[in-house]
Amino acid sequence: MNVVRKLACLFVCVALGALSAQAAFAGAQDWASFVDPMVGTEGVGSEYGGMMPMTGVPFGSMHLVPVTRTNAVGRTSFNALDGELLGFCLTRQPAIWMGEFGPVRIWLDRPLPIETVDAHPWRTVVKAGGRTYELAATSHGALIRSDDPGLGANLADEGVTTERTIRVSMTPIPGFACRWAKRREGDSLAIGVSLISAENARRHVPKCGAESFVRIVEESKAAWGAFFNRVTIDAPDRVKRIFYTGLYHALLYPRDLSEDGRFYSAVDDKIHEGPGYSCFSLWDTYRSEHPLLTLIAPDRAGAMCQSLVDMYRWGGWLPIWPNPGYTGVMIGDPAAIVLSEAYVKGIKGFDAGTAFEACLKNADVPQPDDTRRNWLDTGKDEPGSPETRGGLTWYLSHGYVAHDKTAESVSRTLDYSLADASIAKFAAALGRADEARRFAARAKNYTNLWCAAAKCFLPKTADGRWVDPSKLTWDDHAYTETNERSARWCVPHDVDGLVALMGGADAFERELDKFFDEDFYKTDTVGNSSVHGNETCHHVAYLYNRIGRYDKTCRRVRDILERCYSDSRRGFDGNEDCGAMSAWYILSALGFYPLDPASGEYELGSPLVDRATLRLGDGTLKIAVRRGSPDAWRVTRITFNGREIPNRRIAHSEIVRGGTLVFEIP
Repeated sequence: MNVVRKLACLFVCVALGALSAQAAFAGAQDWASFVDPMVGTEGVGSEYGGMMPMTGVPFGSMHLVPVTRTNAVGRTSFNALDGELLGFCLTRQPAIWMGEFGPVRIWLDRPLPIETVDAHPWRTVVKAGGRTYELAATSHGALIRSDDPGLGANLADEGVTTERTIRVSMTPIPGFACRWAKRREGDSLAIGVSLISAENARRHVPKCGAESFVRIVEESKAAWGAFFNRVTIDAPDRVKRIFYTGLYHALLYPRDLSEDGRFYSAVDDKIHEGPGYSCFSLWDTYRSEHPLLTLIAPDRAGAMCQSLVDMYRWGGWLPIWPNPGYTGVMIGDPAAIVLSEAYVKGIKGFDAGTAFEACLKNADVPQPDDTRRNWLDTGKDEPGSPETRGGLTWYLSHGYVAHDKTAESVSRTLDYSLADASIAKFAAALGRADEARRFAARAKNYTNLWCAAAKCFLPKTADGRWVDPSKLTWDDHAYTETNERSARWCVPHDVDGLVALMGGADAFERELDKFFDEDFYKTDTVGNSSVHGNETCHHVAYLYNRIGRYDKTCRRVRDILERCYSDSRRGFDGNEDCGAMSAWYILSALGFYPLDPASGEYELGSPLVDRATLRLGDGTLKIAVRRGSPDAWRVTRITFNGREIPNRRIAHSEIVRGGTLVFEIP
């Protein structure tokens, strides 16, 4: 064989090999077979994933679910442990600990024993009591095909519900109403819903019949695919199931309530033009869910931010947990973090000037009754408060929230310091140098609650006395979903400052090791089987990076990925909380995570995937992992576009421009 023929054969072999590898990688991207809406649906009480098998579209205003129990705060409409089907619900309940608003329920004549539930985001089939129910949904309509002739008979052809499950300080909303209309033809029951008008509800009713059902299923699957195809991975099947199911969870929220260019706002009880998102679990989601959306859904992220800005415009304050209006739930100022992060990362489509104005008001202006209120998030507080920085008066005058004046004082102080650091970055990006300096200084307020003797953040009274947290009752607690041991790490915006408080890098490392070895995998303050089950510690494994112990970040991140998540119906430690838990897994499995979201940077970790491709607007990020063995976790070298990354940190701006990120794991 001559040289030319040898070279030709070699070229063909190489080309075929490359095509074969590409085909194998492409074949592995059958995401549809790895999404399982039953993950996170099984558990006793409320301490489990808190998910339901939701059928519909990404960010849908509602989803269609089977009903196995009546829902309430702390309980969803479906639990995989239940044995009987009670009916179906067009639900808007965003999270297990948040209430429902405007549900439409279709009850069966009698409970039926469940035989199988074959759930997919675009189509679910439930077999119960010898009957078959096929479910499909749009953002404002549902279609159920069934051999049950009585399905929907007990639901009026048209109606209205003002049902809202009470959650803490939810106030009456005179104009709130969900209107529905139904049509029953042959084996099909179709229902349309609207928060705007009965006419809209009638218009949202899908056509009946097999052809319409197939069309809705195909359009829904295409809508999911438009997002799923932005992130393709090559990984073991278990990882794919957790990853793509997590992506499904992350794409459910926040809910887009808009109807043909208009939407109902519960903040001011009026109809407005434009997109309108609600159901933001911001205290949970600012840490990982919104950072994920800035990557995979930047075309939506701007409108989501504008919705937060609009709530300020119409209600006077940035929200914390709108559902669909102000609820008075949770603490901190997470909307400021989300808005700051979006602007720093170059997200378009929202009014940045008004967003910054809103951040300033929430940060600088206490409520008129701030000093008279305890702000305890247990339902015992006065109704009617907008979501705000409770105890801000004391934070501004003392540099910390006073424990004898305001509940959850330590967590509030830490959260306000982080929000102030985010606003400082927002101000700097806007060219507001004076404000940047002012808020950067305020971001150090966390130091005012550091007790050097106890080596942790402790509550302090207005007159400067320390309070022993072990002697506090639930109605007198100082921390939010954490305690003095885990709250020590809640300073992601100033790790150097925290290291100094602890006595240097060696002491910091010892305490961090002790936290993981002794506390992290114990039952936490609200019953989760690890501290990871609450979002306050989602960043902690990445703190090792900042003291030069990247190897320990790799080890701890890998442990959490393996121990705190599963593809079983139990799912993961803690409640999903509108995608917060899953978003952590997705980002960490890809190999990076935002320690401080508004910094515009990601810490690098130890990826679970073998390969990944992220299609990020104009750029494509390729992740390649050179792994010596399937269970190897220690990353020894990282390069981006051939350039080594010694500090194990990468900017958002670099990622979205695209390139190749290579992890070497011998």
